[in-house]
Amino acid sequence: MKQLQSSGGRTRLLAAALPVLLLLAPSGAQAQTLDTTQFVVIGEGLAAGMADFGLRDIYQKASFPAQMAAQMKTAFPQPIIQSPGISGGTPGFNTLPAGLPFTLQGAGRNDFPPQLFVFNLAMPGATVSDALNLRPASPLIQPANTKQTTANLILGYPSLIIKNNVPYWSEVEYAIAMNPTLVVVELGYSEVLAAAATNDPSKLPNVGTFTSDYKTILSRLKANGGAAPQVVVMTIPNPFDTAYFTSLKNAGNYLSGASANQIAASLGLKQDDYLTPTGLLQGVSALVTSNGTSLSTIPNTVVNASTQSAVEANVAALNSAITSAAKDAGAYVFDLQAVLHQVRQNGLTVGAQTLTADYLGGFYSLDGYYPGQTGQALIANQMLAFLNSTYKTNFGQVDITTVMKDDPAGRLKPSVRKNSNPVPLTRRRLDMTTLRGRR
Repeated sequence: MKQLQSSGGRTRLLAAALPVLLLLAPSGAQAQTLDTTQFVVIGEGLAAGMADFGLRDIYQKASFPAQMAAQMKTAFPQPIIQSPGISGGTPGFNTLPAGLPFTLQGAGRNDFPPQLFVFNLAMPGATVSDALNLRPASPLIQPANTKQTTANLILGYPSLIIKNNVPYWSEVEYAIAMNPTLVVVELGYSEVLAAAATNDPSKLPNVGTFTSDYKTILSRLKANGGAAPQVVVMTIPNPFDTAYFTSLKNAGNYLSGASANQIAASLGLKQDDYLTPTGLLQGVSALVTSNGTSLSTIPNTVVNASTQSAVEANVAALNSAITSAAKDAGAYVFDLQAVLHQVRQNGLTVGAQTLTADYLGGFYSLDGYYPGQTGQALIANQMLAFLNSTYKTNFGQVDITTVMKDDPAGRLKPSVRKNSNPVPLTRRRLDMTTLRGRR
């Protein structure tokens, strides 16, 4: 596959990219009529529109499902969270308590009067098991349980407030209750991301348990016989394709041009280690002060090669399980991993600018692993092209050039974004307080 490019406001995968995606359709499947009237999404932070360490309105409104719905001209109510948003649980970073309002967090849902139902059910941090089993629970705000609070605001609002004998549903139960005609399932990323970002392979999901839960989700969605929705599942991205992980070879671009050998020797690292965003910032301090700090002793700064190998093997096994489960259930598979891998390999060219998957490269938000609005638009366009080829529909593409103009993730100047070498952090004078404040 070649470089991702845009032309005339449209973004396309060149060469054989789309045919690769279409090969993931169920064996012997025939094109079916697609009804988008009730378009529902089950997922985690990526589908929810999470970015910059939390969930907030400016990114939610540009989530790939929302951009798809606009092109499909179908209603898609979302649980919009007031700016500056709420912490959605960010692996590798400290999570703020679930207090609303709170420092850097809003007062709750932005829709008033509240939507009775929402169609984007994706929750930051949600696992496959959570999609099946995590339901709203009183009280609405639980400071010590960010995930439960997020579930309450997305799945249990306003039912937890009015308390009128309304049933409390998990994501899957909620989706089924909406009588969907089209369901997109984006799950599995949270589990592997948590393991990768914290350098802890023990957090990786058990393939057998994951497979069983995933099959249960698809069987429940398809249980209505002739009234069953069309289902499209997404493969799990490789976390090491994202901006969260910077190799020592590339780290010199941020650390005043230091070589990989210098960085390894100065910071007590191995040549095949990766630095996290926190590690880059800690590395700046250590190199400037020459204090002999070994980053390997500081949590959430370094990820080693053995973790990468374990994560990538687990992702491959999980994606194989997803593909097999989809085939058995008569669902289609969209290869999200392939799309984001191409961004890692070649960047995304939009007009005269090229966004990269490097940290502060313009494609990913400040957390490093969730795309900004432009990245969400790319996913939306590839999904729309996939639907057009699979179901013989004719949905238009999102104008990605327009989306990019207002994307907070594109914080670098265009002249810098066209350069593959980011401005060193020592010149940008960034720290984590600055990063978390610019949400």
